Amino acid sequence: MNLYHLKTFYYTAKYKSLTKAADVLCITQPAVTKQIKQLQSHYDLKFLDIIGKKVVLTDAGEHLYSIADKIFDMESQAEESIRDFQQYSKGKINILSCESFGAYYIPYIIKYYKRTNQDINISVMIGHNDSIIENTADLNNDIGFISKPIQNPKISVHEVLEDNIVLISNPAFPLTRRDRLEISDLQGCNLILHEKGSVTRKITDSFIRKYKIDVNVNYEISNSEAIKRLVQHEMGVAFISNNMVTEEVASGRLVAVPVEDKNFKRKYYMIYHSDKYFSKPLKDFLDLVNQWSNIYPTPMF
Repeated sequence: MNLYHLKTFYYTAKYKSLTKAADVLCITQPAVTKQIKQLQSHYDLKFLDIIGKKVVLTDAGEHLYSIADKIFDMESQAEESIRDFQQYSKGKINILSCESFGAYYIPYIIKYYKRTNQDINISVMIGHNDSIIENTADLNNDIGFISKPIQNPKISVHEVLEDNIVLISNPAFPLTRRDRLEISDLQGCNLILHEKGSVTRKITDSFIRKYKIDVNVNYEISNSEAIKRLVQHEMGVAFISNNMVTEEVASGRLVAVPVEDKNFKRKYYMIYHSDKYFSKPLKDFLDLVNQWSNIYPTPMF
């Protein structure tokens, strides 16, 4: 089998696009079409139906794609193993993280890790859960941190943290005099929401439906820091992970009111490819994350 033709088929099937496959392979779109035709002609089988810009896998194509996926996963692992030996003296760890975990937890983990691994370069990029999952499955990063559970045969998933969600308000609001949240306290309040699709938003929407709460929603924000600032400026109240507001609560800039609902929590998960090659620096990092998660928020050192 011509592996170059197979790779062309693989990326075309993966992205369902001749144009995207051409971009990934750094060749022209006509070259992609030609190689797919050569592959199909060689085996006298049709693996892809291409109608205009639409790309559809045939039954034979589905089977070939599942095999090709494993082949090119192994190719990525081989390249990664070689890079590890080439760069062992320094090395690099590539991390993708959801916004909240990347902003509030990873800095502490890196701080501890660098004490004994000063020559290891750590790259942290922030993304959405689905993008992190996709990139991890494609071996485009070493590890990921997400805020929703998943089931994917390619990915190993480990829960690393559970955090309560609390209602935050400006100290001047009447809610600050409460030891716990009463549902009636929320009726008619100005509620600042996370963006649609986020884990906290889904939990909040479920909570509002469950208790039939009538609230005013004037803001939908995708950034937790911006939400905290709006609350501080008395623009409304918001639901947010408790550990994200410890500094503001300690300084008196915000007040956090507990919510008595066992489902009002969010969890974070560490993920990596199930067949991931672990260099020593990466294994040390994963071990540290597991150690940190077992004792958080107690300081490690």
